[in-house]
Amino acid sequence: MKKTFKKQMAVVFGAIAMIGYLSVRFFPAQEQSASPVISTKDETKHMQIYMMDSDKTLVPLSIPVSEEMSEEDKLALMFSYMSGKQEIKGFAPLFTKECTLQSSSIKNGIVSLYFDDSLKNYDKENELRILEAITWGATQFHDIEQVKLYLNDKQLTSMPNAQTPIPEILNRSIGINHFETSTTTLHDSASLTVFYTKKVQGNEYMVPKSKRVAQSQGDALKASVENILSDISVSSALDQPLYADDIKVSSFDVYDGSLIVNLNKNILASNRTVKQNVYNALVLSLAALPGIEKVEVRVDGVTISPKDQKEDMVSVYALTYNEVQF
Repeated sequence: MKKTFKKQMAVVFGAIAMIGYLSVRFFPAQEQSASPVISTKDETKHMQIYMMDSDKTLVPLSIPVSEEMSEEDKLALMFSYMSGKQEIKGFAPLFTKECTLQSSSIKNGIVSLYFDDSLKNYDKENELRILEAITWGATQFHDIEQVKLYLNDKQLTSMPNAQTPIPEILNRSIGINHFETSTTTLHDSASLTVFYTKKVQGNEYMVPKSKRVAQSQGDALKASVENILSDISVSSALDQPLYADDIKVSSFDVYDGSLIVNLNKNILASNRTVKQNVYNALVLSLAALPGIEKVEVRVDGVTISPKDQKEDMVSVYALTYNEVQF
């Protein structure tokens, strides 16, 4: 997979203070606020972790971090959050007891993650979600495209508890939160990620969900854009603002990794302002497409954006969403 695919969802990450900082970073849970509003703040001040809510839906959360930790130490911090070292309202730990990342190494776009038997500290019915959370969390970093998992120095070809197969090339093509149907086949389909909204204990979050779509014989990008706008959630727990508002693309253009989409007026409210949730779901979904580095949204040829967004064209590398404040 091309590096740009992995980069597209690198919306929130940055650095954290040295590994010793972990021992003082975690403190009792506090009230936190989350907003689905997309911002283009300095990405180095956030890191993304994938946590599971009571419906077993993985939600990406952007946590504030400091700026001095290596990527290896950020990965260790990610597993500390997944193990419940810091309580986050509305989300349960993915591991039943602490899972410790023993070490990691990054080479040629591949991160190798080394664990001891603590990797087995999870309920086997959550095994696929655990694999998705690890994969999507690790590949948020610019120089990580693939993931390899090791248990007691032996590379895993399946997860340890329920033996969920691990693809030979483990990356975001594994999908996330996908709800497959019996008619879907892997050999003639492709994975597509669409963003939804969901409320968790009063806070609204943007949630990615992957589905498999038929391989396009023609314009693959056009087909992907149309699939994004026509997608209907099969889960009552997720809302799809794009479908609910009947958003249509009248035209789009791509050049040098920049995607410009021209929409109908349904993305605008009655006062002509942009519908925030619809805009967010659209931009995040388009940013997940292979080869896309910037996204611009227009209505009747005029660029539109939320009032607090200064840039007309949004860089997918700087996107921040689902910020959690402690």
